Amino acid sequence: MTYKAYYYLKSNGRAPLEEYLSGIKDIRTLVAIESLINRLIDSKCQLTNDIVKPVIGKIYELRLMQKVNQCRIFYFIYENGKIILLDGYTKKSNKITKNILKRVQNYYYDYLNNNHERVYIRENS
Repeated sequence: MTYKAYYYLKSNGRAPLEEYLSGIKDIRTLVAIESLINRLIDSKCQLTNDIVKPVIGKIYELRLMQKVNQCRIFYFIYENGKIILLDGYTKKSNKITKNILKRVQNYYYDYLNNNHERVYIRENS
């Protein structure tokens, strides 16, 4: 099975993860995130627990840990190797805030319940 990554799109056509990434100004961090997503795809979602961690239900976080930035990318695996990239955030404390969890869960359920086609493929997938 071939794995591919897709950006989740909200009903307004915006991709939350893409908006998060556009706010990151450090090029090294952006390159590291892209590399990590590529590793996720290439490994068929079989990365170690220090890189991938279950968050809630079928939602996972892809963890980029640098000295300066600790970024998290939320995703889930849909059918046929479709990785849906939901959102991201820069970690500032030990726990994910309830607001972030609720937002990501809302994106997840929106995708499952409303429109499975409201995504677009991530380049390099």
